[in-house]
Amino acid sequence: MSKVSKKLTFGEKFSYGLGDCAANVYVAMAGSFLTGYYTDTVGLAALAVGTMMLVARVFDGVTDIVMGAVVDKTKSKYGKARPWVLWTAPLMAIGLILLFAVPKSIYGTNAGLVYAYVSYIFMNCIIYTANNLPYNALLSRMTLDVQDRAATASMRFIMTQITTLVITSVTAVGVASIGWTGLAVIYAVIEIVMLLICFFGCKEHIGEDTSGTVRVEQVPLGEALPALFRNQYFYLQALLFLVLYINVVASGMLGYYFCSTVLGNLAIMSALSMAQTIPAVVANFVNPALVMKFGKRKTMMCGAFLMIVGSCIIGAGATSVPAIIIGTIIKGFGMGPIMSGVFAMTADVVDYGEWKTGVRSEGLVNSCTSFGMKVGIGLGSAVGSWILAFGGYISSTEAVTQPASAVASIRFGYGYFGAIIAAICLVLIFAMNIDKNIKQIQSDLQAKRV
Repeated sequence: MSKVSKKLTFGEKFSYGLGDCAANVYVAMAGSFLTGYYTDTVGLAALAVGTMMLVARVFDGVTDIVMGAVVDKTKSKYGKARPWVLWTAPLMAIGLILLFAVPKSIYGTNAGLVYAYVSYIFMNCIIYTANNLPYNALLSRMTLDVQDRAATASMRFIMTQITTLVITSVTAVGVASIGWTGLAVIYAVIEIVMLLICFFGCKEHIGEDTSGTVRVEQVPLGEALPALFRNQYFYLQALLFLVLYINVVASGMLGYYFCSTVLGNLAIMSALSMAQTIPAVVANFVNPALVMKFGKRKTMMCGAFLMIVGSCIIGAGATSVPAIIIGTIIKGFGMGPIMSGVFAMTADVVDYGEWKTGVRSEGLVNSCTSFGMKVGIGLGSAVGSWILAFGGYISSTEAVTQPASAVASIRFGYGYFGAIIAAICLVLIFAMNIDKNIKQIQSDLQAKRV
């Protein structure tokens, strides 16, 4: 007899959130600081860095599908998604260190660019895929309860935002004290600890019998792939991840240049990070109640609207720090329900696929959303780099004063570009009307497992 409706404990939710905190140590460093490290320390051209990050997405397309199929065929006493959190923990640490350990002897050379290509593809396309795709699939295997998922996703986002805030605030000081590589080593150790807590603190309750043993149903690729293509929502979900992460990463990356070049004070980056993170955290404390009353879709649509308004205020704020902070606060309130909601919605897409086709494929569904997310991360970094290149940004190793065109491009990228992307998110969320069937889906799947 299977146990299908077990409520998650606070410890399980917290442990699950730590898994994403570990991933966000890498994401925060890659999104906010890696391009700056490459251009201002290693001496690589912004255009070359942006192109590198886009080229890496080609490899992602292969590794995500492969990893999705591997997860669906994984069978262990720990389940099908959870064991990968354990297996990839040391590799996540190694990959992060390699990213920020370009040998000084090859700074500013083609060899330095080759090193960047190899280490970035290794970390982002192989290791991060093998860790984060199963991690995202884990939520859909921990519980079928929609509200439980929403609460878990909200806690996860609160924790990851705090992690990002700490990374953003500490990194500039840490680099000045111990350098990029030394700081990466410290972050790598923290990553391993959080991933181990995630592994030992979570369980896959879907397929768990009364003795606590997890019984895994392997899904052949030839059966899972046709079922995936019949799931109308996975296309929209993959696009939503792509567009959302273009916004997140481009904004995070350009924030470094916005503060250092437009505002002339890199220290303001910490204040802006807090102005965005604290409202997002506050929003996620009330998000489960909002989802219960209005549903994920409507709550996320309101979030997208707030992101549009906040980004427009930032764009119009020019160099007025108070105006920029106000816009950032509004944007932060909007990001809260979107960032937690989009991951909880992926679990709903898995349920919808099983309900519609009879095939449950956490691996492949999450491979597509993971692909969308990582293409978004790559495109966000690439677009941010192209915006710098378009404006004629000059590496700070070569110039102290930037041309007016570079300042204008950075202002547009940090403000109005975010509003445009948030508007696209709003349209995609509007089309994701899975909420209309979710109660029936959950009821039917519960009955199926009794």
